[in-house]
Amino acid sequence: MSSAQLSDEVNMILWGKISQFSVFMVLQLLAGYRKSGLLELEDNDERAIIYLKDGYIEAVSVPRSDHLLGARLVKAGLITQADLRKIIIASALKEKREFLGITLMNSEMIEKQAIADVISDQAYENTLELSNWVEGTFKFVIPTKPVVFPISPHINVQHLLLETSRRLDEGQRPTRAKLSPPDEDLCESCTSKCTHDEKDKYLKDGICLWRNMPVIVREAIFSPDGPALNEDEEEKYSDLPFL
Repeated sequence: MSSAQLSDEVNMILWGKISQFSVFMVLQLLAGYRKSGLLELEDNDERAIIYLKDGYIEAVSVPRSDHLLGARLVKAGLITQADLRKIIIASALKEKREFLGITLMNSEMIEKQAIADVISDQAYENTLELSNWVEGTFKFVIPTKPVVFPISPHINVQHLLLETSRRLDEGQRPTRAKLSPPDEDLCESCTSKCTHDEKDKYLKDGICLWRNMPVIVREAIFSPDGPALNEDEEEKYSDLPFL
């Protein structure tokens, strides 16, 4: 066994099948232990990566065609296509390439917070793309050299999943369709013994809202007599139509 192989094995601390542990379930586990590293997901020929630092989301990379930061900044009206083209050409001529967000920030054309907001929106949209990943594998690795992002949204996992659940319930769906298993196969790997009424409520278009639901919301459903929510939490959850 080579040293590289040994290093890889040491750095990989978690592995499993997405059919048994949903992507969002694994995310909540890692956030609960405030882990830093890469959650790598593979489904057939597709691969996605979620970057975490101290249990917070730093970035979400998925196989999308509209994920480029420059295109999203143009779409948001923060920069023109012509200015973006000039910056990309000028950046390509530099000896040392740098992150586009840094180049734009140094040019003072766009404020750092505006760039961070666009990156944050991208992370939310990309997380929605992962809601129909029900097959494949996941592994969590801690790289020898930490991945550092010059501009990061630093998103709370519970808030991210709560917002994703809201969007799914409102009818938003991933842009890339996947061949989902029949509903009965999807439910077979789940430990929750749902009634027919509960399945009608949570199982929509091959996506289980229950599997994608933040733990804190599940606890509110299962334990209505448990600790009371504070005012902010009550207001947040009262708007969720699937509760």
